Amino acid sequence: MPLIVTGSEGNIGRRLMAAFPGAIGIDRHPDADIDEDLSTIDYEATIVRRAFETCDGLIHLATSADVEAPDSVHWRAVVDGARLVEACAGYNIPRLVLPSSDWAEPRAAALRINVYGHSKRVFEAMAAMYAMTPGRRAVALRYGWVPKDPSDLEDAPDWLRVNYWDDARLIAEVSAALGDYQGGKVRSEIDHF
Repeated sequence: MPLIVTGSEGNIGRRLMAAFPGAIGIDRHPDADIDEDLSTIDYEATIVRRAFETCDGLIHLATSADVEAPDSVHWRAVVDGARLVEACAGYNIPRLVLPSSDWAEPRAAALRINVYGHSKRVFEAMAAMYAMTPGRRAVALRYGWVPKDPSDLEDAPDWLRVNYWDDARLIAEVSAALGDYQGGKVRSEIDHF
């Protein structure tokens, strides 16, 4: 059964679409399998319903990675994410990976939690809520830094470099979050990375 990847045409989404052949991409970009914006998507539309009824896992990436984006962007991400998680529950999708970040709990002394970080904490709470139903697995994955071009690593500050994820690590972490999707080790029912 295929996976669904929301935000499939973004930086991380494109990498995961290539890593999980047969995945169904949802994005507001016209090249996506399903060209929809999560703010307006109709989860009962035929093409959307068909995808949700046939998938066995969903990776949600359709949120802004811009830490400095206006607060309204992060509020929208939470609202859209809640609608998505509710749809996943309605279709009883057994595995869900939601987006989080180290900004939910900044480790660097110079960094303070902001609205972006709090929005990721909300996703972590949604994952915990989703996994309360028997037979469901939900992980809020604290993604590392995945630059668009690996050469960006050369000029990155040290605090960002230490959180660099190459494609191999990205795919391994997402596979583990899905729970043995490609034969990897199954982690506990609720994981927060």
